[in-house]
Amino acid sequence: MRLIKGIVLSLFLSLCICHVSLAQKSKAQLEKEKKQILRKREETNKSLRETADEKKATIGQLTALNQQIQNQSQLINNISREIKLLDTEMAELNQITYSMENDLVKLRKEYSAMVYAASKATTTYSRLVFVFSSTTFNELVMRLQYLRHYAEARKNQVSQIEKIKTILIVQQTDLTNKKLEKDQLLQTQLVENNNLLALKEKQSQVVKQLSNREKELEAELADTKKSIEGIDRLIKDLIAEEIRRAEREAEANKAAASIESAKEATISASFADSKAKLNWPVKSGFISSKFGEQPHPILKGITIDNPGVYIQTNKGEPVRAVYDGEVWTVTYIPGVNKLVAIKHGDYITVYAKLAKVNVKVGQNVKANQVIGEVFTDADGMSELQFQIWKNQEKLNPQAWLNTK
Repeated sequence: MRLIKGIVLSLFLSLCICHVSLAQKSKAQLEKEKKQILRKREETNKSLRETADEKKATIGQLTALNQQIQNQSQLINNISREIKLLDTEMAELNQITYSMENDLVKLRKEYSAMVYAASKATTTYSRLVFVFSSTTFNELVMRLQYLRHYAEARKNQVSQIEKIKTILIVQQTDLTNKKLEKDQLLQTQLVENNNLLALKEKQSQVVKQLSNREKELEAELADTKKSIEGIDRLIKDLIAEEIRRAEREAEANKAAASIESAKEATISASFADSKAKLNWPVKSGFISSKFGEQPHPILKGITIDNPGVYIQTNKGEPVRAVYDGEVWTVTYIPGVNKLVAIKHGDYITVYAKLAKVNVKVGQNVKANQVIGEVFTDADGMSELQFQIWKNQEKLNPQAWLNTK
C-alpha cells in the first residue's frame, strides 16, 4: 500500500509539472500572437488617423478600416482562445484537486489507523516482549527490522500527507488566479467587441459616402489602369532592350558574355532562395490590395487586375530595397508618381508611388537600403505599389515577403 501511495504521489507531481509546462507553452504562443496583432493594429491606426483627417471619405480610409476590422476580429478570437485555454486548465486543476483530496482523506484514515494500532501494541514493554520472545536470533533480527520499517512507514505517511497538502494549496491558489484572469479577459473581450461594432459602423458610413461618388471612383480607376499599363510597358521595354544588349555582347565577346550569364544565374538562384524571406519594402504598413484580380471595394461588378500589391503605410515612410541588386531605372509615370526598378539577375523588383528617390540608374544597392520615400496623395493616403517580376512574368509579392 505504501509503495502504491508513493507511486500515486509521483504521478500527481508529474501530471502537475506536465500540465504547467503545456499551459505555459500554449499561453506563450497566444501572447506572441496577441503582440503581433496589437502591433498591426497600431500600425493601421496610424494610417487610419492620417486618412481620417480628410474631410471626405476615401478608398484609403476604407481599406484602413477594413484592415482594422480584420485586426480587431483576430484580437477577439485570440482572447476567446485564451479564455478557452483557461477553462481547460481550470477543469484539469479541479479534476486533479478532487483526486488529490480523496487520496488525502484515505491517507489520513490509514495514518489514523496506524497510530491507533501503534498506541495499543507498541509501548516500550510490548516492543521488548515482542523482540525478546523470538525463538531464534534470526527471528529477533527480523522483528527489529520490522519495528524499524513500521516506524519509517509512519514517517513516510506523514511526509506524503504534508506534500499533498502543500500541492493542494498551490493548486487552489493557481485556480483562484486563473478565475481572476478569466474575469479580466471577459471584460477585455466585451470592450473589444464594442470597439469592433464601432469600426463596422464607421465602415458602413464610409461605404455609403463613397457609393455616392461612383463617377469619381470610376475616373480614378481608369487613371489607375493607365498608370499600371505604363509600368507594364516600361518593364517589358527594359527587358526587351536587355535581351538585345545581351545578344549584341554575345556576338562581340562570347567569353565575356558567358561569364556575365553565369553571374546572372548565380544572382537569380540566390534571389529565388529568398522566397518567403524577403523583408518588407516598408517597416510599417499593411497590404491594402492583393495581387491579381480583386473586386473593387465599392464599384459592384468591377474588378481590379493588380500586377503587384499595394502597401498602405505612413506619411514620409522610407522605402527600402528588399534584396541586393542594381538600380535598373528611375522614372516618373503619371498616376504612380516616381518609380524605381531594381534588377536581381532574372528578377526585377518595382517600387512605385514614391515622393522622393535616393538612388540613380546603375547604382548597386544592398538589401534594406533606403531608396526613396513613399508618396502621399491628395486624400492623405500613403501607399506603395510593389511588384516582383521574373523576366516577363509577374509574381505574387505576398509569396515572397516574410510574415511580419
